[in-house]
Amino acid sequence: MKFFIHSFIFCFSLSLSLSLSADTKTIKESISEVVVTATRTPQTINQVLASTSVISTEDIERYQPTDLLDLFHHVPGIDIARNGGIGATPSLFIRGSNTSHALFLVDGQRINSASLGSTSYQFIDPSQIERIEIVRGAKSSIYGSDAVGGVIQIFTKKGDFKPSTIVSTEVGSNVLKRTAIATRGAYNQLRYSVDLSYLETDGIDAYRDDSQQNRDSDGYRNYSINTNFGYTFDNGVDVGLGFLEAHSRSYFDEQFNPERDRFSDSIIQNIGFSVSAPLKDWWLSKISIGRSMDDIDDTNGLDGSDLSDFRTTKDQYSWQNDIEIFNKQIITFGVDLYDDESVGSTDWTDTQGILVKDRMNRAYFIQYQGNFSIFDYVLGYREDDNEENGKHNTSNISLGAQLGKSHRIIFSWGEAFKAPTYNDLYWPIGDYSAGNPDLLPEDSENFELGFRGDYTVWKWEASIYQNRIDNLIEWALAGLEAYPYRWVPSNVASAKIKGGEFRADTSLAGWDITTSVSYTDPRNQTTDKLLQKRAQKKFTFDIDRSFSRWDAGASFNATSKRYTDTTNTGSLGGYGLLDFRFSYQLAEKVKMQLKANNVFDKHYRTSSKDYHMDGSNWALKLTYAL
Repeated sequence: MKFFIHSFIFCFSLSLSLSLSADTKTIKESISEVVVTATRTPQTINQVLASTSVISTEDIERYQPTDLLDLFHHVPGIDIARNGGIGATPSLFIRGSNTSHALFLVDGQRINSASLGSTSYQFIDPSQIERIEIVRGAKSSIYGSDAVGGVIQIFTKKGDFKPSTIVSTEVGSNVLKRTAIATRGAYNQLRYSVDLSYLETDGIDAYRDDSQQNRDSDGYRNYSINTNFGYTFDNGVDVGLGFLEAHSRSYFDEQFNPERDRFSDSIIQNIGFSVSAPLKDWWLSKISIGRSMDDIDDTNGLDGSDLSDFRTTKDQYSWQNDIEIFNKQIITFGVDLYDDESVGSTDWTDTQGILVKDRMNRAYFIQYQGNFSIFDYVLGYREDDNEENGKHNTSNISLGAQLGKSHRIIFSWGEAFKAPTYNDLYWPIGDYSAGNPDLLPEDSENFELGFRGDYTVWKWEASIYQNRIDNLIEWALAGLEAYPYRWVPSNVASAKIKGGEFRADTSLAGWDITTSVSYTDPRNQTTDKLLQKRAQKKFTFDIDRSFSRWDAGASFNATSKRYTDTTNTGSLGGYGLLDFRFSYQLAEKVKMQLKANNVFDKHYRTSSKDYHMDGSNWALKLTYAL
């Protein structure tokens, strides 16, 4: 707790001192920045009642990320654990909740796997992303299952500006090579965007235990395509079509069989079509149809034998209506349908032995948001009816009050749930594992109190929260005498997660500065132990400045220790990483970028004592605009 208090004081004092000596330049984040994820309707960032962070196009350009995880490190309330370098499977925890408690959307489409519950977001190329919105807190009342810890929505690049073509090439440590080409723009009412990219790297030797087995680098390669087309008619009707696909191969060492030299071929795909029509000046209606798919094929690298192959698809249909009943009072209502299907090397069967391939989820939702005097409010309700889990109702209430010109206080309460996955319900009965078709959905109740200050040259926001999650699904040994090593999931646990966050932004003599501190206490209520792989404390500091044709910046990220087991007997030490970044405009259409990460070559681990992370590394990138 001392870390949190000291960091809070540091952040607040730094921001205050900077504001007292800063020039009159306003902070980089514009008050007119519009977000849509918190309520499924457009709002300025200052109007949003939920804790929301935005990773903008400018942020992505500045941070020079290799993958999406490089971006999430800068976001308060998000902690990441990973089994190795780029391409390795990550665990992402929003405010200490499970990885499967984060709902991922790409251009409004759900992409969480129906079999695993998690998302292969690490394969999406950051160069094809326009912006990312992260909403922390329960959001099932507007999105349904999975939105227990929060929602992360990825918006791919569109063509809303003058036509251009951009070519880039990048090289770096671990024999990293990346090439990308993009063409996008708008002609009158037509807009288009096509992005292609390829990346490969030898990677690092991620698994290093005392046996000295399989001491080789674990490589990774990825090629991606993203296309978007749209047209706006004279009457205001807008149609859009988007397609995203990424193919990846990741080599990795198994903890219990490192000699097998296993690799995984993955495909993620997202297709979406939407029509938005202003039926009246006060009524906007939108229909969306889409499909998301993930396909993971694991192979034994020694003999080429197929270890497993799972493919899940999600067909999605949505109809949403936004009606402004009078000034600043909006009712949003609609219907969401999605059909999950999973096929692969393992058949899913229920207790009667009937093959289970798909399940339909039908939902309707309604939300009321408005403003009266100094108050803003949002009330939401949703009912989900799942073929396997039955009906589930969730609600939320948020209330904000403006205190003078610069301060705001916000209270939020919300319910959320997470439906069991195919693996949880139907994993075939074997010597070492078996599913449990009697599982109940996980339920949560979230409370949050937030404070915000917004001034001419700096702004800050702070929040404290509590999230109680019941019916937590845990895989554990079944205790069967005939099968002593069989793991089975059950609703045996509950967790209470308490914490707080503070973030401040300011500008001083041309330097843009952002700092944040996060504290979370994710505790199993049954055992009173901390949930594994989560760091309780996190601190970030970013500073950037433009010097005519030069840009320079640095980031410092620090986290505390984390436990590797449910008994809290094994742990991984905390760490701090310092990164530098530079860019230089060589010519009007040519730009050079250079980054150096982990400059002090800190050796650290985030998931297991035997899985290591990358040491000091660098990358050099050239971009040419045709």
